[in-house]
Amino acid sequence: MDTKLSDIRRLKVVDISIVPGDAGIRFEKGISLAIYNNFEINGLKKSDANNLIGIMLTDVYEDKNTIILNFENDVSLQIDLRDEAYTGPEALELWVPGKPIVVWN
Repeated sequence: MDTKLSDIRRLKVVDISIVPGDAGIRFEKGISLAIYNNFEINGLKKSDANNLIGIMLTDVYEDKNTIILNFENDVSLQIDLRDEAYTGPEALELWVPGKPIVVWN
């Protein structure tokens, strides 16, 4: 399935930062994803998120209510896109060098 997040599929995580209400993931090729909406990490505690560094994002699923990022170590990050999960200023931002910034709001 094609998604606005296709650019991060099959890339490894090079850095990750998770603080309450905010997450930032940097991937290979200088691509970054900022997550402002509520999210859950399945298969790993948020405090152990650094264990995703060096791990490949294998697949992305997106519909109007949810984005799921699946990693090769059976960890998934599920982002809630429902209106009640919105914390602003945006839900997500994707930066891909050489392309316009993609914003979910």
